[in-house]
Amino acid sequence: MKFVRIDPPGTFCMLEALRDVMKRCGGKSFLDVGCGSGSMSKVLLDAGLYGTGVDFSERALKIASNNLKNYIEAGKYSIRQGDILEMPDDEIKVDVVLSYMVMEHIEDDRSFLRKLSRFINPNGHIIIAVPGRMDRWSIEDETVGHYRRYERHDLQQILEDTGFRTPSVWSVSVPVSNMLFNVGTALLRRSSEVKKINLTQREQTEGSGVQDIPWKTTFPSFARLVLNRRILYPLFVVQRLFYRTSLGLTLLAIAQK
Repeated sequence: MKFVRIDPPGTFCMLEALRDVMKRCGGKSFLDVGCGSGSMSKVLLDAGLYGTGVDFSERALKIASNNLKNYIEAGKYSIRQGDILEMPDDEIKVDVVLSYMVMEHIEDDRSFLRKLSRFINPNGHIIIAVPGRMDRWSIEDETVGHYRRYERHDLQQILEDTGFRTPSVWSVSVPVSNMLFNVGTALLRRSSEVKKINLTQREQTEGSGVQDIPWKTTFPSFARLVLNRRILYPLFVVQRLFYRTSLGLTLLAIAQK
């Protein structure tokens, strides 16, 4: 049976939460830090913004180039390979900086946030997504190069400490990701991804956005009959009831420069 890359339910919920949070900040331009396959960038591009994606994983950027080919050809999106921490502060100025599942890979997260703030126009916004709840630390964290998971109040405090205003932190993908957590961990243990536990932290980070785990990140093509935005819509409605709780295995934060 051939397996293809399809977003799991939790990712669909995350993307819908991003659409919700974008209603609060607007803007015309964005920088996607650690853009991976480009799924988060696509949400902003579909909303009418133009932007740039940065990642140091060559494999991830090849996937992003394919997924966002139409936007790239239209001149609305560009990608570059590199480390955001090495980019000059005046390289680019945007209304929104987006960072999805990146900060947990950075040892000094406060310096990372200060760096990102230098790319944001005055009164622009930062949108950060990170894994939540240290009590859910698992083998997956150890295979993808995480330094930590975050508690909701800690993420809010870090944003305030680094000069961002009015941070708001949501728990997203609740309860579907909570219900599937143990299943996902078991599937990872049975996959080739478990071998990454012996790689360096840098190597783990490079491969974190393109995991190949059957029935977790890849599915038979017929799974699209169920794994699509229309069918999963009830999960989006339910997750909004949990935004203000501390239950999220994924946290989504927005704050203003």
